Amino acid sequence: MKRFNTIAWMAALLLGAFSFSACDRVIYDQEVSEDCAVAVRFRFDFNLKYADAFRNEVHSVALYVFDKSGRFVTKATESGVPLTREDYTLEIPGLKTGTYDVVAWCGLEDNDCFVVPDVTTKEELICRIKTTVRTKAQETVSDKWLGSLFYGYVENADLVNLPRGSVNTIVIPLVKDTNSVTVLLQAITDGMDDVGILTPEQFDFVIYENNAVLGWDNNLANYNPLTYLPFNTKQGSITLNDGTEVLTAAVAEFSVSRLVKRTENNPRLIITQRSNGKVVFDIPLIDYFLMVKAHYVQSMPDQEYLDRQDDYSVAIFLEYKKGPGPDPEGYYVAARVYINGWQIVFMNPDLY
Repeated sequence: MKRFNTIAWMAALLLGAFSFSACDRVIYDQEVSEDCAVAVRFRFDFNLKYADAFRNEVHSVALYVFDKSGRFVTKATESGVPLTREDYTLEIPGLKTGTYDVVAWCGLEDNDCFVVPDVTTKEELICRIKTTVRTKAQETVSDKWLGSLFYGYVENADLVNLPRGSVNTIVIPLVKDTNSVTVLLQAITDGMDDVGILTPEQFDFVIYENNAVLGWDNNLANYNPLTYLPFNTKQGSITLNDGTEVLTAAVAEFSVSRLVKRTENNPRLIITQRSNGKVVFDIPLIDYFLMVKAHYVQSMPDQEYLDRQDDYSVAIFLEYKKGPGPDPEGYYVAARVYINGWQIVFMNPDLY
């Protein structure tokens, strides 16, 4: 009888120890819900180098936590030096045991170009560009460098069966949502040196898009028109392959939000000659970018390539045409086009 009591006492002691070491609901006179610490680790290897560049490229993080019904629970942020540590994690204390969806937008604190409004549900969560409105044309405009914005999402993070006092680590893979687009105009003079020097003041550069607002799932939240203008224009020089001839080019630099392949509302790059209003270049931008995808990896899905690539260059060589009459104003037409250094060859010249 004494041995039985001893075994029963030891079993009760072990059960009690387990109960107090569990980060889950236990019964001790009544049900108690314990809190659990959650550490979030970030990874940014969704790029064309397939290397984790989080420490070098991400300078601020913001997490939005939602319960399984989609209700907002809490938000956690951090920025600066801590993110440069090799073992960096962001801890979210005080979460009750349960299952959560976690949305990350990183880079919000690097500048004031994006805003995420306060929400009560996951479906309401958006990230939008801070835009301005040009009164004369009533256009919604973005003409700033947007910096580096990153998105991540983990669904059904399980915080139920955890030892008390332990930290559950969630890994959030990130995708970069911002892109740099550099447009370069170079004249083909054919001995006409007077028209070979181009300046950005001779042209209007614009990208028409519909990607000002991204939803909680990182898809376009609406298709309201957005006009991107260059955040920087300059006159640049190019040294040709033989290393001797230096030509002057007009350069325009854009910063744009996530590029999403779709069948409607496709973005366009349009360049117009100011002196006569003639369109020099007008292309569906995403279609052109995807033309050189095979030079990186042919089998990659289109959207994956657009998300992994974040730096695009469009070099356009212009040919000068003289109009009819004794002394009419001439105009430029696109003769050759290079995307990221690769020439686009068209069987049908009417494509651009």
